[in-house]
Amino acid sequence: MPSQPPASGYRPDIQGLRAVAVLGVLGYHAGLPLFGGGYLGVDVFFVISGYLIGGQLLRELQTTGRVRFAGFYARRARRVLPASLMVIAATVVAAWFLTPPLRLPGIATDGIWAALSAANLRFAIQGTDYLSGPTPSPLQHYWSLGVEEQFYVVVPLLLLALFAVLRGSSAPLLAAGIVVTVASFAVCIAWGHSSAWTYFTLPTRAWELGIGVLAAACAPAVARVATPWRGLASWAGATGLLASMWVGSLPGYPHPGVGTALPVLATAAVILGGQVAREPRDECLPIVNRALGIRPAQFVGALSFSLYLVHWPVLALAQENSNSETPLPLAARAALAVLSLPLAWLLWRFVERPAMRTRVDAAHARRPLAVAAVAIAALVVPLTVAAPALAARPLASDRAATLGVDWQPSGTGYVPSNLTPSLADAAADTGELYRSGCQQGTSQSALKVCSFGPADGAAVVLFGDSHAGRWFPAIRAAFTGMPVRVISLTKSGCRSLESASLWSGAENRSCADWRASALDWLTQHPPQLLVLANHLGRSTGSAAASEQHWHDATISSVARLPVGVPVAILGETPEFDFSPPVCLSRHLNDALVCSEPRSVAVDRADLNGVRTGATDSRAAFVDLTDWFCDASRCPTVIGSSLVYTDEHHLAATFSAQLGGPVFARLDPLVAH
Repeated sequence: MPSQPPASGYRPDIQGLRAVAVLGVLGYHAGLPLFGGGYLGVDVFFVISGYLIGGQLLRELQTTGRVRFAGFYARRARRVLPASLMVIAATVVAAWFLTPPLRLPGIATDGIWAALSAANLRFAIQGTDYLSGPTPSPLQHYWSLGVEEQFYVVVPLLLLALFAVLRGSSAPLLAAGIVVTVASFAVCIAWGHSSAWTYFTLPTRAWELGIGVLAAACAPAVARVATPWRGLASWAGATGLLASMWVGSLPGYPHPGVGTALPVLATAAVILGGQVAREPRDECLPIVNRALGIRPAQFVGALSFSLYLVHWPVLALAQENSNSETPLPLAARAALAVLSLPLAWLLWRFVERPAMRTRVDAAHARRPLAVAAVAIAALVVPLTVAAPALAARPLASDRAATLGVDWQPSGTGYVPSNLTPSLADAAADTGELYRSGCQQGTSQSALKVCSFGPADGAAVVLFGDSHAGRWFPAIRAAFTGMPVRVISLTKSGCRSLESASLWSGAENRSCADWRASALDWLTQHPPQLLVLANHLGRSTGSAAASEQHWHDATISSVARLPVGVPVAILGETPEFDFSPPVCLSRHLNDALVCSEPRSVAVDRADLNGVRTGATDSRAAFVDLTDWFCDASRCPTVIGSSLVYTDEHHLAATFSAQLGGPVFARLDPLVAH
């Protein structure tokens, strides 16, 4: 740590960095060209925050030997809460008018977590995929505020403890800070960039703010470095930031992880390059830092917090109001991004700036803290009451006949009051495997083996991902009362049909280890029938390339299975561009609006690829598409049954009704 605290004062270049960061995030969220790596702007914000807030804490420790916690948290509340609580409240109110009724309870609950600075924990628990998840929350961007506020609960205590133990000694204190930062980075790498817990939680993100704190600690020493060397650091940092915006758009970019180090270290380099100890300051600034101080960058930088808060609800609510997962046209997204600027100015002018101008005296810090607590309670309490009430609202009144499954079914034209499961309960209709804990989670690699039926019955093994878990009720129903034992080897997010390059690839270690364990188990316990079921997703390239890919993946996957075991492969279920339950909650009297053309819902290229691959591998291919769709469309309500719980997962209740068709296709394959 420095012998003198880092200098305080306004830094126009840091305000310019804020502008770069928020415009990157805005462009990424709007899907604008050239902004594919713009999401890394959040990491730039983390470094800036660590530098500024960490610098304040260090100055206080260096000058007084202690931290006035009440004053510190009162300043944080004044800085963050007025604008953030206002946007939460406005977003929930807007959602009432713009989103389908089924989305309101979730958005209200997101508002509760966001107001408590814990939105990141909610999204981690939900397993949210920030970069590609369907129907994102309009408050999903509050995850970064959660990380920051949790960091500032921990770091003042940590700095005070280190300062006391090491008695303010500079070198050991700096070394301790480096150790803590490196430890957080190591956790980030160890957890892997595909995990929601890696993306959203403090242990894997603290190192980014820690780099900012370390930059603040080193700032006085850097300020004495000659201008050419600082200029070199600034140019290197600017180059790194521009490069990160490009490479961050590449598929499989390791973020959060090794890839995050580029924008983080680049931001620290630009900040330190502009650290000047003498006056006149501007004459000693590198050209990069001078450029960041131009007036437009200062204007956007001043609005950066408000713009970050308002832009995402504007984009997300407009997308939800379109009732489609297909992105809005580019022109519409660009217009919404531009609209965010005047809205951000209004928030800054009438909420954020007045709050910031209210001085917080350490001796009188309890009053703003009490006001902050009341403000949070005033938002959280109504949302806590409203969320379950919204979930319990009746969504329909007319009943429908309870029908069995039918070949090429016609859909029910409305949402019946006896819909099973109800729209509110759809997400929970996952089936027995999930309820009993037999469906392995996305981040765990241990093999779970669950057996159902007579112990001495012929073994039918279901092997696959979450789609296999949703097929389980059908297979269980098919063999109920038969001398058949159904065994599950299922793990969400891990296919049993995979390309040769990804089957045991290091990019998803938990899947590779799980598949290896499954194959070992199957070799030791060969069943009388092995059933594969998987979610293949929509084709992203040409139909011919997709068909060839899944043909080859099927052949290579079947070749890995134990020799002599009969194999049946279930065809992919229809997939929608929207969540059927959410759509149905908006169209109670016209459920057919929420159906989709068979040509769209059924990916013929993937289906044909698996079909031909199964034939070439001497495996049976079981295509039950005609039990979901008629000749032209795939309905989402059949009789009184809801068919899907989201864009592509079967409702367990409907799956169980498919026992008859599944039995007819699988029973002849079982060696009884």
